[in-house]
Amino acid sequence: MTYVRPHYRRDGTYVKGHNRRTRPRTAQPRTAPRRTTQRPRPVPNGPTTYVRPYYRTDGTRVRGHHRTISPRTIAVVAGTGGGGLMLLLILLALAGGPGASSNAPAGTTPSHSASTPAAPHR
Repeated sequence: MTYVRPHYRRDGTYVKGHNRRTRPRTAQPRTAPRRTTQRPRPVPNGPTTYVRPYYRTDGTRVRGHHRTISPRTIAVVAGTGGGGLMLLLILLALAGGPGASSNAPAGTTPSHSASTPAAPHR
């Protein structure tokens, strides 16, 4: 027990002298007891991705966790991967890519290709 002398509070009220109970000194601050049982994890329905831990703009830390991927996100990701391949196939088709026949349009003379030997110069 500790004796507190009579005093005035900030708001002007008078407090008589009294004995105050002291708290026992402990090495660690008092906290709520930790849960020892783990919560059952929900079964994800659909594909998931891992979100790395990060800090919000107000300074709070968000722990790393798994979240489900929405169908819209899957469609966006799937759409970006095939666009370059589709463009390449279209350009090859327009340019007469590999395996194109050497039929020249009517009224033109075919040019020399690398497979036909050139005539020797004299």
